[in-house]
Amino acid sequence: MRYCSLCVLPDTKPYITFDEEQVCSACRAHERKRVALGGIDWDARARELDDLLTDVKGRNAPLFDVLVPVSGGKDSIAQVAAVLGRDLRILAVNVDYGIKTEVGRHNLSLVPAMGATLITFRPQDPLHKRLIRIGFEDFGDPDLLSHTLLHALPLHVAAEFDVPLALLGENSAFEYGGDAEIAEETGMTRAWFDKFAANAGRGAEFVSERYDIPMEQLRVYDLPQGIDEGRPRTAFLSYFTPWDSERNLETARRYGFRTLDGAGEGTYRDYVGIDEKINRLHQYLKVLKFGYGRATDHACEDIRNGRITRDQAKELVRNHDLEPLSPALSEELAAYMSMTLDEFENTLERNRNPDIWARDAEGNWFIPGHLED
Repeated sequence: MRYCSLCVLPDTKPYITFDEEQVCSACRAHERKRVALGGIDWDARARELDDLLTDVKGRNAPLFDVLVPVSGGKDSIAQVAAVLGRDLRILAVNVDYGIKTEVGRHNLSLVPAMGATLITFRPQDPLHKRLIRIGFEDFGDPDLLSHTLLHALPLHVAAEFDVPLALLGENSAFEYGGDAEIAEETGMTRAWFDKFAANAGRGAEFVSERYDIPMEQLRVYDLPQGIDEGRPRTAFLSYFTPWDSERNLETARRYGFRTLDGAGEGTYRDYVGIDEKINRLHQYLKVLKFGYGRATDHACEDIRNGRITRDQAKELVRNHDLEPLSPALSEELAAYMSMTLDEFENTLERNRNPDIWARDAEGNWFIPGHLED
């Protein structure tokens, strides 16, 4: 594994690229955000957002002016906050597939208190649990179609309600490193969705054909027709304002956002991935398959924003990234997917990448050369 010379991101991350100075594309993208280096003019981008929302309000939509997908996490609360105070009718759409945490339910309840109308969509349990298990067992990703649902369902709602704008969160291709062309997108496209939401094309149609599930049952797991023609119109909030987890947290806290009492599993932060439980499994599988996890993601962001040094990041990653799933969570998730604990744990081990992991003399797993460069 090679690591970025500025942050601690490894070259095993999907879609990441390194330049001749061994700097990752995510760090290079962050450099473009810095006004002092002649980067993005955020004042001009803020005016673009004002113009967009003025236009949206002037369209006199039948029910709502803007739709915001929400999880109850700090980012989606910041997205709602970004459109408050403009006399807009805000529709917030949440997808809940049944394993929200107590703090997640509290934080989601803040959304209507802020002044948005909240709709929660709960997919049918038999189908969605089957899809989670398919993703976990066959592809090492329990969120295989959960991610497509989270991105697609709110856009179906926007189309059906004739909402002029769906304001999305960050363009992950730009913020975290990915396809250079897709990183320049200012809103949702089919190409973005297929690569970053549908795991390089393993979306609803792929699952429908492979597992003989009628596509009619999976429509909400795929984008509505016309997305590339702006039906519905979409925009990434991260195009208009610098995307920063700590800044979003500060915004969310002003509305009553709660964090954990201590660091979450697999990271040193107490405020990320806390609204539902299966994301922890998704993040741990990243560790097994690619040799890095959530602590790496967070440490890289903190390095880029000048909050910690690279050496401090290494220490944080060593202390948190490789932390195994807690036995209680493993048991709960296995039961949720109707698996025995042995089936669950064997599935985890099938996803451990032998090109990254090795056993020591005592039989314990480790990553040779972990964070050595």
